[in-house]
Amino acid sequence: EQMAVRYRDTAIREGNIQIKVLGDLDDERIPEGTRRELQKLENDTMLSCQKRINQSTPNTTNQDESGSFKEDNRDILTIYLAINYGGRADILNAAQKLAQSIASGEILSSNPDGSINESELSKHLCTRHLPDPDLIIRTGGEKRLSNFLLWNAAYAELYFSELLWPDFDDDALEEALLWYGTRNRRFGGRKEVEL
Repeated sequence: EQMAVRYRDTAIREGNIQIKVLGDLDDERIPEGTRRELQKLENDTMLSCQKRINQSTPNTTNQDESGSFKEDNRDILTIYLAINYGGRADILNAAQKLAQSIASGEILSSNPDGSINESELSKHLCTRHLPDPDLIIRTGGEKRLSNFLLWNAAYAELYFSELLWPDFDDDALEEALLWYGTRNRRFGGRKEVEL
C-alpha cells in the first residue's frame, strides 16, 4: 500500500510513468486498502500521462483499448506490476470471457466450422497488450515458470541462473543476453537439416 502511494506521487508529478496491474485485485485475500491504492495508482498515473500528452498534442487519441499509451508515445514508461497474477487463472478467465462473448453473440467465429483461434483467446487475457517475451530469465536455481506468463511464454527462450535475484547484476544480465544471442529462434518450427 505504501509502495503504491510512493509510486503514484512520483508518477503523477512527472507525467511520464504509467502503472498497470496484472492480476486479480478482486481476490478477498488482497486487503481493501491495498486494492484501493493500486486502483488509484493505475487511474491517477493514466490521467497524469494523458494530461501531459494532451498539453503537447491536443485533439489526438493516444491510448489503445486497454488504456495503455500507444507506441508513438515512446516517452511514456509503462510499468506492469504482477500482483496476485497467475498464468492458469489468466487463461481460465480469458476462456470464460470468450465463452460469454460467444454466448451473447458479441463474437462470431470467422471460421467455417465455428472454431475459435488463438488470437480470439489472446484478446481476453489480462496480458493482451503486452508483447510475448523473447527471453525469460529465472534466477535462484529454479527450473520452472511457476505459473508466470504461461500463455505468453510459449516461444520464449528460458535462461536459468543459479544467482539469487538480488545478486543478478549487469554482468549476469550480459551473460544471459550473450547466451540468448546463440539461440536459433524457430518459434515451434523444426531445425533445418542439411542433406
